[in-house]
Amino acid sequence: MKFIEDPRVKVSRRLWAISWIFYSVFLAFLMGLSYTMGTKPYIWGLPRWVAIGNIVVPVVFVLALIFVAEKLIPDLPLTDEERRGKGGKQ
Repeated sequence: MKFIEDPRVKVSRRLWAISWIFYSVFLAFLMGLSYTMGTKPYIWGLPRWVAIGNIVVPVVFVLALIFVAEKLIPDLPLTDEERRGKGGKQ
């Protein structure tokens, strides 16, 4: 008898990889920005890298996350179709 894996497990593994890639790119971008931007005051007296890294970059990445969620994350049922079909409500 061959074990049949639930397709939701495969999707969840893919989403785990996507989330770590997204987070790694975000951190790499912030670290690169911190390294390249100067410390000259920019907005509200904050250094340039702090102002851009904590105000502008998160807005850009939240918009990118909306795109990623809409295009790469499928809508999965959270209930078991087999169990619900055989025994009625559960």
